[in-house]
Amino acid sequence: MKRLFTILFVALAVLTLSACDNVPAGYVGVKVDRFGGDKGVNIEVRNPGRYVAAWNTDQFLFPTFTQNKIWDQSGKINEEFIFQDKDGSSLSADIGITYLVVPDNAAKVFQRYRRGVEEITDTYIRAIIRDELVRHSSSKSADLLYGVGKDEFMAAVNKGVRDRAAETGITVESVYMIGAIRLPATIQDSINNKIAATQIALQKENELQATRADAEKLRVQARGEADAMAIRGEALRVNPEVLQQMYLERWDGKLPQTLAGDAGVSLLLPTK
Repeated sequence: MKRLFTILFVALAVLTLSACDNVPAGYVGVKVDRFGGDKGVNIEVRNPGRYVAAWNTDQFLFPTFTQNKIWDQSGKINEEFIFQDKDGSSLSADIGITYLVVPDNAAKVFQRYRRGVEEITDTYIRAIIRDELVRHSSSKSADLLYGVGKDEFMAAVNKGVRDRAAETGITVESVYMIGAIRLPATIQDSINNKIAATQIALQKENELQATRADAEKLRVQARGEADAMAIRGEALRVNPEVLQQMYLERWDGKLPQTLAGDAGVSLLLPTK
C-alpha cells in the first residue's frame, strides 16, 4: 500500500506539472474559456510564470519585446507585396515590419482578433500593410515611386499602418522596404534609358563648361600678353634711348656687310 501510494503521488505530481501553462519571460499569457456560455469572454492576462491549466481553457502567448517580420519572394512561398501605380502598372516589393504588443494591450489585441500573435501578423497586419501600399501608390507614377518619391511613399505607408494598428493595441515601430521596388520590364527599361540620357547630358554639359573655361583662360592670357606688349611699346616710344641701349648690349662688334643709303646698297669688303 505504501508503494502504491508513492506511485500514485508521483503520477499525480507529474500530471499536475504537465498540465501547467507556462508563460516565458518576455511574454504575457492570455487565458480564455474554451467552452460554455462564457466562451472567449472571461479573459485573464498572465505575467511570466507557471499556471495550472484547466481542461476548459486555452492560453495564447503575446511577446512584449520587439518583433520583426519580413515578407519577400526568396522563400519557398512568394510572400512579396503587389500593388499598382496610377497608370495601373503592377509593382512588387519585399516589406518588413517591427512591432510589439504592450502587456496592458494583450487582452485588447486578443478580443479584436481572437488569434495568436503569429496568425495576427501573417493575416491582419499583412492586410493592413497591403491596403496602405495600394492606397498610397495608386496616386503616383512608377518612376516616382522607384526614385525620389520612395521615401515620401514609405513615410505615408508607415503612418497609415501605425495609426491603424494602434487602434487594436499593436505598437508598430517601423514598416520598411527591402531593396527597390520591382517594376515591369518595359518601365524598368524606360527608366534606365532616362537615367542614361541624363548622365550623357550632364557629361556633355561638363565638357562644355570645361571648353568654355579653357577658352576664357586663353582669352585672358592673350589679353595679358597684348597689354604687356602695348606697355613695352609705349615705354620704348617715350624712351628711345632704351632701344639704342638694348641694341648696343646685343651687338657682337661686327660691322654690317651692306649699307643702305641715298645712293643705293653698297657692298663692303672685309679688310685685313
